[in-house]
Amino acid sequence: MSWYCAVTNPNCHRRAESGLAEIGYRAFWPKLRKWVSHARTKVAKEYPILGRYLFVEIPDGNFWAVRNVNGVECLLTDETRAPAIVQERLVWQFHERYMRGEWDFVANETGEFMDPKTGELTSRINPVPIGARIRIMEGEFSDLLTVVRGKPSGKIEFLPPGERAFRRTSESNVRAA
Repeated sequence: MSWYCAVTNPNCHRRAESGLAEIGYRAFWPKLRKWVSHARTKVAKEYPILGRYLFVEIPDGNFWAVRNVNGVECLLTDETRAPAIVQERLVWQFHERYMRGEWDFVANETGEFMDPKTGELTSRINPVPIGARIRIMEGEFSDLLTVVRGKPSGKIEFLPPGERAFRRTSESNVRAA
């Protein structure tokens, strides 16, 4: 089994990965995950770490099938103009680092915050900012996608659809959406 490096069309990593999966090839591209603000809400977004490159495993050597996938521009080549093999060890090192969450700045974000009651500086791991899109994990509103509206007394405040009153839940009960 050999891994190769494909160049995708601009912003087409997901399209290329999906097309490669449809024809039976495995693809991987390490992603950076961070909070992005737009229209007064914060959303967790993923960006490719390696620009327009993605790793693809081509066990049968059918390079034309890979090249014809929507979203794939070309395969990187060596000096003989043949597709260049990427060491499997390198691909798995990227995969392990990605799975460990090394580039996940949504889950691993730390920060120092002023406690409004005591005035003391406290450190917290994984603060959820106001305006962030979240998913409620358990309880009455499990699986609800909503936006953080406030954070009074250490709780996450949100507005369920169709209601006029804000509800609260603990920060450990939410995940970035």
